Amino acid sequence: MKLRDKLRIGGAIVKSKITGRPRPFFVQYALSHRCDGRCSYCNCFEQGGDELTLAQHLQVLREFAALGAVRIKLLGGEPLLYPHVAHVVEEIRSLGMRSAMTTNGHFVESKLDVVKQLDERIISIDGREEAHNAQRGAGSWRKVMRAIEICSAEQLDFFLTAVVTSKSIGEIDWLIELARKHRVMVNFQLPQHNSHVYGSQARQWLPSPESAHAVLRQIIAAKAAGAPVLFTANSYRHTLEWPDFFLERTADPQAQSSSCMAGRYFVHMEPNGDLYPCILQMGDFVPKNVICAGVQSAWEHTRHHGCQDCYNTWLTENRAIFDLHPAVLLNFWRNYLAPNNSGAQQSCRPLAERFKVS
Repeated sequence: MKLRDKLRIGGAIVKSKITGRPRPFFVQYALSHRCDGRCSYCNCFEQGGDELTLAQHLQVLREFAALGAVRIKLLGGEPLLYPHVAHVVEEIRSLGMRSAMTTNGHFVESKLDVVKQLDERIISIDGREEAHNAQRGAGSWRKVMRAIEICSAEQLDFFLTAVVTSKSIGEIDWLIELARKHRVMVNFQLPQHNSHVYGSQARQWLPSPESAHAVLRQIIAAKAAGAPVLFTANSYRHTLEWPDFFLERTADPQAQSSSCMAGRYFVHMEPNGDLYPCILQMGDFVPKNVICAGVQSAWEHTRHHGCQDCYNTWLTENRAIFDLHPAVLLNFWRNYLAPNNSGAQQSCRPLAERFKVS
């Protein structure tokens, strides 16, 4: 990302906080539930349901841009299976927003023309072949490794993302070395188990409390030692200190406001246009639909929720960005907004030669 764009995004966040005028800066934008993957901790492919038409997507994106959105992250299912994904990406970019995508990597080679048009790519990989295939399906590891090799050879900006389950807690060092090899960053997440989104089977993939604490300490130590870990140690410490991983979040159903930034500065949209403060509130929060109510009305409605906190490291990091936490803002500047993976390059330098981010 060019320096002027980094300054534009960073300045807009600071201005929004100072003036007290929220903007839906980051939009998690689910295109479809279609997915060729069969991840053991996810039932997305079974959900089906309505999808917006291409014309509706183009209108919704224009409305988000008018409200000040700066980053649209396309999700699924597998977003590359959405038939009009190329047109969606083109529209995001034409509106001056950053286009990002989370993908299982299976179609990166066959749809490389679309992948190249993205500003950011987030590729899901859970570890070495045995561990990854055990969680994501036989044969999937070779496909995702091919996707990583292609993106690296094309010098595209991408991150790695890994779900750390009871079966893959031993994959942290290997994933860090994979990220280091390709000069990118990697983020780690404990499984989410909102039954409305991930199904009743997701909970069984949670590591034991002892194992979860051990692996979180391992990640925190690796970050402190300069490993290319995307999130800050602060956010992982928050997850480490969570009292019970069987409780995803804390909420007050009667509350109409929350200190959480979800709904004010970042939101999640489902393939049918229902807009939520974040994906963890699906099943509890009653959304408005961006087509029926309009994007602005649906977004303003997402502010009125009673969620107080959660153990999701990514959501904790997002919250801290919009709380203007200094260490998290610096990490955001150096790693999330880094052009051509330069954040990963810097993080791989010896600790004494770089500015330490806690």
